[in-house]
Amino acid sequence: MNTDDFAYDFDAPDSDWNYEPSRADLFRQIDSPLYTTDSEGWLTYYNEAAAQLWGFRPVLGKSRWCGSWRLFEADGTPLPHELSPMALALKGCRAIRGLQLGLERPDGSRMAFMPYPTPLRDATGAVVGGSNILLKVERASLRIPFRGALQGRPTLRAAQIAGMHRCLA
Repeated sequence: MNTDDFAYDFDAPDSDWNYEPSRADLFRQIDSPLYTTDSEGWLTYYNEAAAQLWGFRPVLGKSRWCGSWRLFEADGTPLPHELSPMALALKGCRAIRGLQLGLERPDGSRMAFMPYPTPLRDATGAVVGGSNILLKVERASLRIPFRGALQGRPTLRAAQIAGMHRCLA
């Protein structure tokens, strides 16, 4: 093979030659509801699926801990946003798994979901934000108070008592 016949162009052939998509570009490709927060819990991003799940569009930077209108434990007990899984994940420095909660939309409809809040860290290990993917639990037997349909799942208070929200570092 004679390499003298090749013309080398070391410049990028076009502007997207070494393109790395933004976090928002990547998140838009995910069909499941998800959102991100800063280290203080203020919403910084959510996708269309999250807005549909919540039933409205919270204002970024003005909504804290999650975008749900109202939250409920599996037994139907109201759950303040400052005790939400994302709040506990950011305050406790660790991911929270295995919980099932309910949310109420502004129109009064309710549904069950499982949150997967995870603190995001920088190169030094400091928590700089959080991400949460929300998995809808679709059951025909789900009723407004969430009694029965969600029984058997650990409540957030039980997780707090068991230490599931504490930082292990």
